[in-house]
Amino acid sequence: MKWVLFFALVTGAAVAILFTVFPEWDMAISSLFWNASRRNFGVAGLGWAANIRTLANWLPWVFAGPAFAAIILKFIFPRGKMFMAARAAVLLAVTMALGPGLIVNGILKEHWGRPRPVHVNTFGGKDTFRPWYATDGTCPTNCSFVSGEGSLGFWLVAPASLVSGPAGAVAMVAAVSFGALAGGLRIAFGGHFFTDVVFSGVLVILLIVGMRLWLYDRARSPTDASLEDAIGNAGLALKAGIHRLAGRA
Repeated sequence: MKWVLFFALVTGAAVAILFTVFPEWDMAISSLFWNASRRNFGVAGLGWAANIRTLANWLPWVFAGPAFAAIILKFIFPRGKMFMAARAAVLLAVTMALGPGLIVNGILKEHWGRPRPVHVNTFGGKDTFRPWYATDGTCPTNCSFVSGEGSLGFWLVAPASLVSGPAGAVAMVAAVSFGALAGGLRIAFGGHFFTDVVFSGVLVILLIVGMRLWLYDRARSPTDASLEDAIGNAGLALKAGIHRLAGRA
């Protein structure tokens, strides 16, 4: 994970500096995919591109879904055995919930105000382009900064980080590449700017590295058994609380 963290930090810092000094580069990159004669982003109408977009939206849930299920079942049946390792389940579920869920879609995209490329007047919209660092755009909700689908694609770094040995490096490269592909398509579709995609990846990767540090890579990190017991005890406490509330009703 160290090289992935280094790559994310260096990329994030470089893009932040360059696109602050030259914010028009975002427009220049998006314009590469804009068909001025047809007044559209042509890639958005291609079937193969739409299929890859669908895959990028669903593939992460192949890994995250079982993790959420394992934790929920442990809450419901606190004395039962989790069907996957507790630390792996928590890593996948928490990073998915906090990264693409809360931070990206719940906070940034709802409050940053940056219009998407397709909404900018240069590309047939009505809004004025805003650089990545400006939060005063006219977008009311579900805005451009940062990329939600890009964050989903880069989230695959989480399950890749659980692969050990030489295969782990291959899995990590594949995950980062998939995130770049998913985010790149959003740029080609006119749905996001380049900086939206880059910072979605940086945010999600930093979150994953932090969770891995807490769960695996620090002194006195929890074991799978201790974490599973903690989840089970939380489930027992939840059941007891529900019974007390029911008794008062």
